[in-house]
Amino acid sequence: MRRIFVIAILAISLCVNGQQRETINGFNMENFPEVSFIYHSNNPEKLNETNFLHLKEAGYSHDFQVDHINKDVYNTDQHTIILWEDMAHNGYVQFNFTKTALNNFFNKVKYSNDESFAIYSFNRRKNNPSALNKVTDGFITDRNVILNNIQNYRHSSESYPEFSNRSDMYTAIRESMEILAPLHGTKSIIVFTAGYPMENSGSDSESQVLKKAQDLHIPVYIIQYAYNSGVAANSEGFAKSTYGTFKSYRTKVNTSIDQAVTTVTSDLVELYPQIRKRYQGNDYKITFISNAKKGEEARMINLSVNGVEIQEQLLPPPMTFGSWIKQNTALFIIILIVIIVLITLLIVFIVQLKKKTAQQQELIIQQQEDTKRLEEQRIKDQEAYETREEAKRREEERLQKESEQNKLMDLMMVKNLYPRLTCDTGTEKFVYEIKKPFTKIGRENGNDLIIDKPTVSRYHAEVIFNGAAYEIINKSQTNKVIVNGCFVDRGILKSNDKIGLGEVVITFYV
Repeated sequence: MRRIFVIAILAISLCVNGQQRETINGFNMENFPEVSFIYHSNNPEKLNETNFLHLKEAGYSHDFQVDHINKDVYNTDQHTIILWEDMAHNGYVQFNFTKTALNNFFNKVKYSNDESFAIYSFNRRKNNPSALNKVTDGFITDRNVILNNIQNYRHSSESYPEFSNRSDMYTAIRESMEILAPLHGTKSIIVFTAGYPMENSGSDSESQVLKKAQDLHIPVYIIQYAYNSGVAANSEGFAKSTYGTFKSYRTKVNTSIDQAVTTVTSDLVELYPQIRKRYQGNDYKITFISNAKKGEEARMINLSVNGVEIQEQLLPPPMTFGSWIKQNTALFIIILIVIIVLITLLIVFIVQLKKKTAQQQELIIQQQEDTKRLEEQRIKDQEAYETREEAKRREEERLQKESEQNKLMDLMMVKNLYPRLTCDTGTEKFVYEIKKPFTKIGRENGNDLIIDKPTVSRYHAEVIFNGAAYEIINKSQTNKVIVNGCFVDRGILKSNDKIGLGEVVITFYV
């Protein structure tokens, strides 16, 4: 009977000696005690048997066989970030070196629609939240757009008095990895740098960024283009530890910049098609004979590759059910009887529990309905109370207003103050006599003085008696009230005052 037991597909994080995360993927125990598993390495370089130092099962060393698995390059989306170091101190020679190399690369390289590029420049982060400056607007596939972005990019003019030739390269690489991390498919970073990464500006350290690159499996390919004499720190070890590459294009005495640009362009065009294959790493089939027995407990498998220990648990296949019954017939019958009794008791318990639960649920529902009815009645009572209170309040306000109005009307009668409003609408003239303390003037019905003119608002103004004199109040938000040529919101009226409501003129007489 064929069995393949996949115990774990678990990545064991080991960063010893600059190695990336490697994995043991599943145990094949079809022909147990023969056991095989797939060892995956992100290292793009093919390992040989001498790289595999030992294999131990529960501390016991085994002879084992290593077979490299040839596999096709899988087609996935490919995302490449190109980092362009742009330091004012390094001058236009290095700036044009990168610009020309990138321009030549994108004119020559072949790629498909599932491959995209994002280009960022970087120098010194200073107080900025990011060390990256966009050359392209995110990831782009269109070759012409990329070339236009490269052509239009201008050299940075920012200079730094301290360590003027050093950039925040590792911070730029770290931020690029954070952009790539959520994306699916092949990921890589290509860096153009003079090779003077900052070490003392508070930026990310080489070791921090290296660990992140290893954990995220993002190779970094570094191109050092410094042309000046002297010794500059390079990042060869960093690039190779991420399973990228490093190459320096320092010009020699008799080597021109143009020759260096030609070389880097040719190398980039050759390198780029290899990135996808390098990214997927290599798989190796490891085969050994286990000393475990069926049904035994799990034991630890230790595989040492180039001094890096990778561990995974191996669980031997279980003893078959039929074999166990033959060896333990009496015990099996006892267990079977016990199981039947337990199942019967369980069924009885479940039936009783369901009945009790149903009763409790009915009680809960009844309580909820009672609570709901009480709450609804409370709300109705509250609404009725609020309605009564509101009616009471309105009645009190009405009575108070009526009382005030009566007092004012008594004063008007005592003082014999019944002014007249002579209205001139332009098409007609008429007189309106004020007989109450509050006189509303407007275009619509509901006003005391109705003037049907477009320039008059629906409720334009109000003439009130305050007990001593008459006032006019503007009630319109769109049209004004003019008294004797002046805009007013509220003013005392005197006999013969001219009131303007749009094109209508009203003369106030006392």
